[in-house]
Amino acid sequence: MTSVRVRGISSTALSYLFLLRGFRVVQASGVIRERLGIPFDTSPAEVTVKDSEEPSTLVVLGKPEGVREVLDSITTELRDVVVWWGRPGLHAVVRARVSRLEEGGCVLELPGGVEGVLRACHGREGDLVVVSVARPSFRRGERAVVSRELRFDGLYVSLIKGGKIEFSEFIRDPAKKAELSALAVSKLVGSGLGVRFRSNSQYADPHEVSREIDFLLGVLRDFEAKLKSGGDVGVLYEGESIALVYLTSPAKARLDELRGRVAPTAMGHHQLKYMGLDEVVDYTEYLLSNKAITRESTALLSSYLVYKQVGREFSFRQVKPDGGVVKLSPGVLEKVEAGRGGLTLVFKRVMRSGGVYDGLGVEKMPGDVDYMVVDTSSWTISHNYYRGSDYLGTYVNINTPPDVGEGVVEYLDLEVDVVVRRDGVPEVVDLDKLEDAWRSKALSESLYRRALEEVEKVRSNPTAHVYNPWKNQQK
Repeated sequence: MTSVRVRGISSTALSYLFLLRGFRVVQASGVIRERLGIPFDTSPAEVTVKDSEEPSTLVVLGKPEGVREVLDSITTELRDVVVWWGRPGLHAVVRARVSRLEEGGCVLELPGGVEGVLRACHGREGDLVVVSVARPSFRRGERAVVSRELRFDGLYVSLIKGGKIEFSEFIRDPAKKAELSALAVSKLVGSGLGVRFRSNSQYADPHEVSREIDFLLGVLRDFEAKLKSGGDVGVLYEGESIALVYLTSPAKARLDELRGRVAPTAMGHHQLKYMGLDEVVDYTEYLLSNKAITRESTALLSSYLVYKQVGREFSFRQVKPDGGVVKLSPGVLEKVEAGRGGLTLVFKRVMRSGGVYDGLGVEKMPGDVDYMVVDTSSWTISHNYYRGSDYLGTYVNINTPPDVGEGVVEYLDLEVDVVVRRDGVPEVVDLDKLEDAWRSKALSESLYRRALEEVEKVRSNPTAHVYNPWKNQQK
């Protein structure tokens, strides 16, 4: 069984998912152990799953085979997620070529066609350099960050050429630190190597740590032999596999269902938590656990958080399948209405510049208004363009149901769209982008099929997606 350590907002739901899939959940917190009824397992984690600094995104890193197994479980169970692999691997050691000089550093050609940036580099174009990957590239066109500090990772320790003795921030026991320091000195004195004790080593038997250091010294000897043999751009040491997993709104709903099997869970728990609304969710679940409210009534929480923001300016994060983010110009929340499956929000966005409306071929002018209709249960968002009372057309974006937080709306764009012209005739645009995203595996089969279904729904009834603010006011 692959051992997995889970940290972050979705730790209860994911730990439960991994247990169901036959993984070994290790180093779990006391709360997680109590909820899942598992003992405290101090075994080293082969894979770690935790929150990223990016919204609604997990980091999965560790041994390559284990990372693949974990990602397979996440994508199978949650379905509507997007995975961005890091290239090359984290702390991979590579031979790279200087392609050009830039701002006191070098831009490098890395294996796999990825560019990397090396600061304080004084090389010349065409030079070969050996570097370690400090931060891989996850998205098309994104540069990796590399370093001359070469690092070789085990489960308990990392050996670092020219480094010193360092500790994970999670190792806090002075006695344990002293024990590990003495071990490092005895094994590495005079070698010119440093060591970083990883969080797994806080529970480790010193003999296990000693054996791993010996193993990594062998890895280092093999690496140095490979280095002497020369060669072109390529990977000399694989490092750890790492991937980012973007959680869409439907995936978060499935996490809610999993968590609800083992703990009182408010409706929209993961959506609201990932949007930064921890305190209000915790209080709601305190009431729920004490039977002061019912789970059905917790649906009002999301409604309240939206209704109280009428009149506020919102930003919009449109996440692309390749990992890019488009930030639309802001809009003011003008209206909220309850629907059968969720809430319908109407935003007013005033155009500040000229140009042409995508797909419609209509001139854009400063002062034009986009009445943007966002339904929290829908796979579409409609942009309805007006110049005064003159209707210019509608652009229907196909996307995952949006998450709504404090002053922000976020969703995964599914690339394909439908425009509705002034005469009500629909036209599908950017279908080739959807096909490319599916063929490149940026989008899963389920998301690809759902996007096509939504396109057909809009084409069959285009006027249902057109919003007329004056007609609505008359009602």
